Amino acid sequence: MQLLPEVLAVQEQTEHSLVLQLQVQADLHYFPNHFAGFPLLPGVVQLNWVMHYAREHLPVTGEFQALENIKFQSIVQPGQRMQLHLQWRAATQRLEFEFSHGEQKFSSGRIVLMEAP
Repeated sequence: MQLLPEVLAVQEQTEHSLVLQLQVQADLHYFPNHFAGFPLLPGVVQLNWVMHYAREHLPVTGEFQALENIKFQSIVQPGQRMQLHLQWRAATQRLEFEFSHGEQKFSSGRIVLMEAP
């Protein structure tokens, strides 16, 4: 089963920021059991996608330490198209993200990373 959404486009804005256009397929692994009759994408999966795409496309370093200002504003359902905005702030070891589609925000926040000793 598929674990990641389909990436339709990647728009690099700077060395430390980008926007990904995503298509959330209905056959993703998470939907059949979350929840029966009303499938939605778990927030923890969204955070996993943030880390996956940040490490794939940006010079992100360090290990997870904390979450800041995490907001889940709208549910993500099968078939949804959305954008993932990523901004890596190396000086503060913070990865800012936002999932949205037009004016609709799905989730946003910051992941704090800590350099390995």
